[in-house]
Amino acid sequence: MYKKIKNFPAQISNAINDTKDLSINLDNIHRVIIMGMGGSAIAGLIMKDISPHLEIIVERNYFPNAIIDEHTLLIICSYSGNTEESLSYYNHASALTNNIFGITSGGKLLKLLQKDNYNYCVLPEGYPPRSILGYTLAVLIKLLDEDELLELLNVELLQEYSDMFSLEDSEVFSLAKNIHSTFPVIVTEEDLSSIGYRLKCQLNENSKMLSYNVTLPEMNHNEIVGLESSLTKKDLFSLIWIDITFPANIKRMDITNRILTNKNSYSHHIEIPSDFKSDLSGLFYLINYLDWLSYWCGHLNDVDISSIKSIDILKKELA
Repeated sequence: MYKKIKNFPAQISNAINDTKDLSINLDNIHRVIIMGMGGSAIAGLIMKDISPHLEIIVERNYFPNAIIDEHTLLIICSYSGNTEESLSYYNHASALTNNIFGITSGGKLLKLLQKDNYNYCVLPEGYPPRSILGYTLAVLIKLLDEDELLELLNVELLQEYSDMFSLEDSEVFSLAKNIHSTFPVIVTEEDLSSIGYRLKCQLNENSKMLSYNVTLPEMNHNEIVGLESSLTKKDLFSLIWIDITFPANIKRMDITNRILTNKNSYSHHIEIPSDFKSDLSGLFYLINYLDWLSYWCGHLNDVDISSIKSIDILKKELA
């Protein structure tokens, strides 16, 4: 996992090169549904955040809940190609639309796509699904004709930061030392909710830690009461604020920190450096920073970062 996180910028660069000829007819497409589970869903959630002008719906279920018709593009994401929910969803949805595109490394899904003559993109093999995010996100950007997002993308600068974060004297390692034995409460603004969710999932899988993500200003209308409550054990949780920029929310963050100062174990605000000149570069910076944070938390917790034993047991029992 160490090498995969360190080489995340190279993964993005490879994906851009590999998908330069990828295209799909979007004429008469009014909405996009991206279906996936776990690590295969996160790219869809991020795509929804960075392209608010598109109607993107992310589904994580055995069957469609959203409207699927001739104006819907359905993108099925399953890294293994054998995800139970994804295969079930495909079987339900293929009776409703012919506008289907698959993103997978193989498995049963690839065979279905080939049999039914649908377009698809084959992902590189040998990755845990959660570690192929850069590639999958690049495919979605290209597929949905959002190439302008890639302008000013500075892969070299991203690699410099990733190399820095890979060291035990880095800022990320210091943060991990302060939170690895806590219950992290991750706070973002609404437009970065997918990034907060990404960190929650990475802490769950890589670090074997419980965590959850909330957004501002909403968390000031509910969670703050539970966190401040006398029933909440002192130093149980830490607060991780991710790139809070809206003035009213900065004020809320400062006040919330003061209210919870006697409860939380640690509070830290992660900001995008000013040397990133595009929104997507800043977003990729956060993804890589937070992946390293989960890695170092796992390292300090002395766990097998790659292992997802309970998920493997569950899948075996379901088979």
